[in-house]
Amino acid sequence: MPAQSASVDGAGLLARAQLPTRTDKVWHIELAPLTRMEAWKVAPLRDGDAVAMVGFTFAGEKGEPILRVEYLMVGAQTYGLRSSPA
Repeated sequence: MPAQSASVDGAGLLARAQLPTRTDKVWHIELAPLTRMEAWKVAPLRDGDAVAMVGFTFAGEKGEPILRVEYLMVGAQTYGLRSSPA
């Protein structure tokens, strides 16, 4: 996991990650603010890009189907979106 300016237990987050149990067909994905995306040098996404993400939804999966992305994987690159790069 990439080093971030905030203390993040990336290995622990990945070890506890699990798929959501809710069955919504459409999810809203919240990425980091543009300034943080630029600090990580995340290139604009294009059709066909291989993208994966690890993030959080509301406690107990209640509320809207929203995923707050903590780690964004684009191709072979991983970005930690909780804070700026270290």
